[in-house]
Amino acid sequence: MLTIINTVIAGGLLGALGQGVRIAVGLKKFNEENTANASSNKPVEEFSISRMVISIFIGFVAGALGMIVKGYGQEPDKDLKTETIITIIAIGYSGADFIEGVFNTYIKKVIPVVSANDSAVNPSASASDKELPLTLPDEANFSNNPAQG
Repeated sequence: MLTIINTVIAGGLLGALGQGVRIAVGLKKFNEENTANASSNKPVEEFSISRMVISIFIGFVAGALGMIVKGYGQEPDKDLKTETIITIIAIGYSGADFIEGVFNTYIKKVIPVVSANDSAVNPSASASDKELPLTLPDEANFSNNPAQG
């Protein structure tokens, strides 16, 4: 049992490391965009620590799940292979994109999106009555813009 717990925690930490790499790339892009916006007198976006923590948590979960699927089949007394470690880090890096894709696919089936053309069908509907499409922000650049695949 202890081996399983250690394997899951190791996978989670490797996944969080992968998401940390993604965050580093996103922070560089975030800084460049804010510098460009500031120089052209456009509003500058604020950094969200809560989104960063959620991003790391998603990487942890993705890495833990990846380790259960990929890494636990190895003999418990042997060290993890480099290939497995790199794979789990990559799973953590891409975990947010995968979860976002699943989330958006599921939500589109459950909640229909109301478009601007629907106001012709129901002209009395106000703007607040219309639902906007549910999208998750791109964790890599910490902006409020939806991810672009």
